[in-house]
Amino acid sequence: MDRSKAPEIINQIELTKLKVQKENINGVEVNYVHGGSAPLLKLELVYKAGSKYQSQPLIASLAFDILRDGSKKINGKAFKEAINGLGVYYGMDVSKDFGTLSFFVLERNLTPLLELVKEVISNPNLPEDEFDRLRKKEKNDFLIDSEKTSFLARQKFAEVLFNESEYGKVAHLEDFDRVDYLMIKSFVEKFVINAPFKMLVSGCISNSSKMALRSFIDNLKINFKEIKNKTNNSIPNPQLHIVSKKSEQCSIMLGKLLPNKTHNEYHKISITNALFGGYFGSRLMQNIREEKGWTYGIHSSIINYQDATALVISADVLKNKGDETINEIEKEIRRLQTDLISEEELNTLRNYLKGTLLKGFDGAFEQVDRFFSVDSFGLSWSYYDQYIETLESITPEEIKQTAIQYLNWEDFVRVKVGGQNV
Repeated sequence: MDRSKAPEIINQIELTKLKVQKENINGVEVNYVHGGSAPLLKLELVYKAGSKYQSQPLIASLAFDILRDGSKKINGKAFKEAINGLGVYYGMDVSKDFGTLSFFVLERNLTPLLELVKEVISNPNLPEDEFDRLRKKEKNDFLIDSEKTSFLARQKFAEVLFNESEYGKVAHLEDFDRVDYLMIKSFVEKFVINAPFKMLVSGCISNSSKMALRSFIDNLKINFKEIKNKTNNSIPNPQLHIVSKKSEQCSIMLGKLLPNKTHNEYHKISITNALFGGYFGSRLMQNIREEKGWTYGIHSSIINYQDATALVISADVLKNKGDETINEIEKEIRRLQTDLISEEELNTLRNYLKGTLLKGFDGAFEQVDRFFSVDSFGLSWSYYDQYIETLESITPEEIKQTAIQYLNWEDFVRVKVGGQNV
């Protein structure tokens, strides 16, 4: 080996994608992503029970929170002790589209865990006093969050970007007094108890684990009832929305609707957004943080819901720099639309995005997340191969044209919260 010569840099990457095995058991789609050597499994039950299905704010989140109390058979402290005794980490997560029960469990404890889960999703305890406790806790958390300009900005931004859509319905203080126990109970009965779900299983999956999972699902009495699965169209309100609040910082959020992951130019949009504000070396970070020092961080991301996709730019800036930051964001968009990116900057972006993608495929638990993010849109693993192809071939001119077509400034919703002295 000649140590006087630097090793060759290989920019080509190839993803090691784990095989996904699909099964249909008792009408339930099960997706196995096998990988790793440790006898650890991640189990996820994904229900069509996100916040877009609730009749008013707070119902979905409270419904999944109350499931933590266990079942009629084992509940409260006894349920928590049973879960902890198995060494299980469990969580209940509610997004706009889905409600998810997730568990990390050692393979040897899978069968007793499934017995507990079966009881929870078939015969949950749902104590009214626990509902009252959770509502008070969430109300207190809401009051604390309402003092934060970033929280108020997120609330207002969702309302004006996803105007007229279920995605734009956010909680307000008065909603805590409007929600009641029967609403929560009804939501659980309709969307969880005996309701269909999709199962994701990842980790070191043995044949005995598959047999246990098949037995678990076969013993469920699932009611495949029709549930509305489409939201109303969003009608954004593209102007500057100001929320007054005395504060030592100003929070801004900007954004617009975009085509979703199935669009043939989505990868170009994603790469252009990364250049604009999607990583530490982005245009927005270089301008607003590094050159001007107005913020610790500014970020642009793309959020994907089932029925809406949007570009979101957010930052907490110096209290008197909100308007100037918005102006600088517009300038950076105009620059993307008029000037070609240099090959050096494009290569730096390519290398960063390749590294990020590889990190996202590092292990079965990471890959099951990547899989679900495309599978929920009817896409396959080839989505990521197409992304790499686009990343390798995209030109400065294509980035410029993408910015012109999809980053029209007049379409942007803008929200500014705080910074006032009085």
